[in-house]
Amino acid sequence: MLVLKKKEIVAAALVVMIGVAGYLNWSYQDTVWVTDGDEYIETAKKLGEAQYVSSQADNVEDNASDSNYFAEAKLEKENARSKALDILRQTAENESFDEATRKDAQKRILDIASNTEKEGVIENIAGAKGYNEISVYIDAESVDVIVKKENFNEKDVLIIKQIVTEQLNIGADCIKIIQKN
Repeated sequence: MLVLKKKEIVAAALVVMIGVAGYLNWSYQDTVWVTDGDEYIETAKKLGEAQYVSSQADNVEDNASDSNYFAEAKLEKENARSKALDILRQTAENESFDEATRKDAQKRILDIASNTEKEGVIENIAGAKGYNEISVYIDAESVDVIVKKENFNEKDVLIIKQIVTEQLNIGADCIKIIQKN
């Protein structure tokens, strides 16, 4: 019978919690386009969320905050990854954990590094095609793409989907495209 040490259980729980926190952070954003693999449907914002409509001066302020959204999202993503990587490095280097736990932590570090590189490539290719305000988050089993573009439509969704599927070699059903209003 396999007996796990208390530290191994705690480390494994921390790794899982970090992954879940990162995923939840990206999945609870403004959602407009959702795909089931073949079709895209427009959905509303989160339940209970309201949008303030006001004068021209307030709209100028809103546009400035929208332009900062992607910079802030990138910073938040980097901070969350940095914290996760610190915990994973500590786990990988701590010899009180068993070999399997340390190897799993090392593998997760490599996965995060690879995903970070792929996200950058997708963002750069999308930027070259006119999608300058875009953020990509790759998780173990899915990809979230947040994009802001005037007159965003199904053609834009198909272009972004094509970029992601070509770069990651995954099916469209693993991609969630979110329009930032």
